[in-house]
Amino acid sequence: MRLAKIHTEKKVDGDQTVVCHDDSGPPVKAQTIHELHSLQKKKSAPTTPINGSKSSFSPTISEEELHKQKLQSISASLASLTRETGPKLVKGDPANRKAENQKVTHVEHYHHHAPTLNISDSALKFTHVLYNLSPAELYEQAIKYETGSFITSTGALATLSGAKTGRSPRDKRVVKDKTTEYELWWGKGSPNIEMDEQTFLVNRERAVDYLNSLDKVFVNDQFLNWDPEHRIKVRIVSARAYHSLFMHNMCIRPTPEELESFGTPDFTIYNAGKFPCNRFTHYMTSSTSIDINLDRKEMVILGTQYAGEMKKGLFSLMHYLMPKRQILSLHSGCNVGKDGDVALFFGLSGTGKTTLSTDHNRYLIGDDEHCWSENGVSNIEGGCYAKCIDLSREKEPDIWNAIKFGTGTSMLTIR
Repeated sequence: MRLAKIHTEKKVDGDQTVVCHDDSGPPVKAQTIHELHSLQKKKSAPTTPINGSKSSFSPTISEEELHKQKLQSISASLASLTRETGPKLVKGDPANRKAENQKVTHVEHYHHHAPTLNISDSALKFTHVLYNLSPAELYEQAIKYETGSFITSTGALATLSGAKTGRSPRDKRVVKDKTTEYELWWGKGSPNIEMDEQTFLVNRERAVDYLNSLDKVFVNDQFLNWDPEHRIKVRIVSARAYHSLFMHNMCIRPTPEELESFGTPDFTIYNAGKFPCNRFTHYMTSSTSIDINLDRKEMVILGTQYAGEMKKGLFSLMHYLMPKRQILSLHSGCNVGKDGDVALFFGLSGTGKTTLSTDHNRYLIGDDEHCWSENGVSNIEGGCYAKCIDLSREKEPDIWNAIKFGTGTSMLTIR
């Protein structure tokens, strides 16, 4: 399946294959703001089939074509809602661009003769995509470019999460539409604070424009839920290596074969990190906004670098999706004994779920988020998220020993 009004052809410039499309496109014609947003809804990111003989991600296609389609899919995710195309993307670190002689996809508009005056600044630059990097590569990015990052004596990456040292529940919003109005709990006592779709689109555009203005973005394509029958594909687009490493650990990592057939994600997070929302935008109560649109299957993060917002946002998604499949989503730790006896540990954050589930006499399933279906109990996540307050090797050896190479830490006093 091709992207909307885009055709693909190979073009060589010297010894490099390049992306050279603009994002001018035809002007959006709308008489009212409501009509504009109606048009924007129709221009959501196109989908890429993952089933059938004509799948764009069929394993029989060439590596070059697969590479091309991956960039197209990511470009579609990063597309502005008012343009026909996404940004020009290059895979790899911009610092290594010349040395690696990188290959990139060529994508053009049908509108070949658009006047130069119609081309925006975003059409004149490349955004480098650092895709599903390894922990070692993410360490390098963090240490080189993120102030305050370093490697601890145990090998973990220590980094800073900015002004926010925890989640911002009062700044979290969910789009209330004709469906969620009746499916979600609203009103007094509910954790769901409403926003309308128009405001969500304003914040989405702000986050996407910020990410597209960067020289590079980090993209993680991963899964939620170890039960293959109920697995959810997620894409996380972020500005920091710290956030990419965090999600590398928290979500389930696909195999190379699974990545080939990944296709279009079921849910996408746009994490603009420290870039704030516009406080004059309706519903905003601070410079921080965490917004979920269940209809568009998207989440936007503005004005906070606290990585836990991504984790809890995806958990909120699973709380919405799984009950629709007659599956119980659980905020719990879970382990299993040698005889197959499964134990669940319920409690709010910080009440001991991780400590209890990491009993060295039992096998760990997970420490925080699970699904209970007819197939059994499965971990939603791929890793654990442990609080390190008063942590000691003697009391909690498994957690202590997990703070090693490949893990990330923040908000700790390192001695």
